[in-house]
Amino acid sequence: MATSTLVIGCALVGVVTAPGPKTATAAPVQTATTARSARAPRAPAIAQAQYTVAAFAGRPAPIKVTWPALAGVSRFRARWTDAGGRVDVDLPGTATRFERPEATAGHHQLSVVAIDERGAESEPAEAAIDVVTITAIPPGGSAAHPAPGPAFAIGSTFSSPGLPCQLASAPAARAAIATTPGATTLSCGGEPGQPHVDVPVVIAPVVIAGPTAPIVRATPTRIHVTIASVAPLGDRLQVEPIGELALGEVERSGMSIDVPVTASAGAATAGLVIRADAIELGRIDLTLVDRARLESGSESGSEPQIRWFALDLGGQVGALVMLSEGKTATALGMPTNPADTLTNAPLFGVRAGLFPTRRVGVESELSLAIPGYLGHPGFSLVASARAQLAARLVEDQRYGLRLLGGAGILGVLTRDATSRPAVHGAVHWGAAFTIETRRDLWLRIEALHVITTGQDAGFAHDVELQVGVVTRLGRRDRSW
Repeated sequence: MATSTLVIGCALVGVVTAPGPKTATAAPVQTATTARSARAPRAPAIAQAQYTVAAFAGRPAPIKVTWPALAGVSRFRARWTDAGGRVDVDLPGTATRFERPEATAGHHQLSVVAIDERGAESEPAEAAIDVVTITAIPPGGSAAHPAPGPAFAIGSTFSSPGLPCQLASAPAARAAIATTPGATTLSCGGEPGQPHVDVPVVIAPVVIAGPTAPIVRATPTRIHVTIASVAPLGDRLQVEPIGELALGEVERSGMSIDVPVTASAGAATAGLVIRADAIELGRIDLTLVDRARLESGSESGSEPQIRWFALDLGGQVGALVMLSEGKTATALGMPTNPADTLTNAPLFGVRAGLFPTRRVGVESELSLAIPGYLGHPGFSLVASARAQLAARLVEDQRYGLRLLGGAGILGVLTRDATSRPAVHGAVHWGAAFTIETRRDLWLRIEALHVITTGQDAGFAHDVELQVGVVTRLGRRDRSW
């Protein structure tokens, strides 16, 4: 019995232990790293391995690196490395780009890794990025106040530390200077071992306008010069004389300068040159006249003009604003039914003015207004004729102000219902503001208070607004 128990025990030992060594040798050994590598997502396919971008005119470089969408990605880790260290940024699994504004010049490195939901990481996709800083200084400006763009005036200077720059086909230099208006390309770098970047730019012209009135020789005269551009201009602009012209102290105000000038008695020509350092922005020619010819009314040695004859001619459009309701409603057309009262009207007409003296003259106007009716469709015709005294209260360079006062008639020319042809008297007063747009041509803006007959209260108070142009024949009070 003891022997039987021993045999069974041996058999049990054999059954239990025999499979052990066989199982251990059959299965291959696998590490955790090998298993994860087999399941890792694909690396992002970055479009290109090398980028060069410009931090231009004080704005950071707009860095954008893209790759196609990847399936099975939970997130991306983008690692930005530069001289200041490294920064990790997590992006969602649906991301297809990395964007970053970067103002620091130099070499930067971007590494993007795709990570799936189990944490497995792809091989890194890398891109080298060079940031080139370009400074734009406006004409007459300094590096402390660079031009922000998007347009840059003629005379602007472009430079990049350590890199040559050029505009279009001009030679490369440490600083590229804009001399021609229009759209062009700014290129910086490109020599062996240097990054290269192209930036589209727009070069804006600089417009310089001077006085139209002649300068009297041997007489100090303060002139106003406008300097304008859609792009910024600096404060350090130089004014230089042309010909026998002496300059006083130049005063800059916004987009204009004022400078006292004196042309010598024998000067044949004179003018001004406006510069920003060595760059000429523009010039103006000044017309010279002798005081004797000015006082005689002759500028070129011809027969003197008739001193009292100065004729203004022009035309105007505008609106006649009439009160149409209440006791002060207009009585033009003498309507007996309020529905036939005339309403606001557009108008157009012509004017002439005779100025026997420099400051005071007589003006006349003829115009036609086309009002409607208060209570029903249709329109009427109202002719207007007036005369007025015009006093030139202000004449300052290109601007003027005239006070006006006079009388006239308003004639209704059509019949409709109870409104019928009739003539009404009127008095008026107001003012006109003038702007000299070019030699012997003014833009005139006029506002008048017109008093005519009213339906109940006796008088109606209307307003007339006009915009017109005026030219001058004969004597030129401002010496042009």
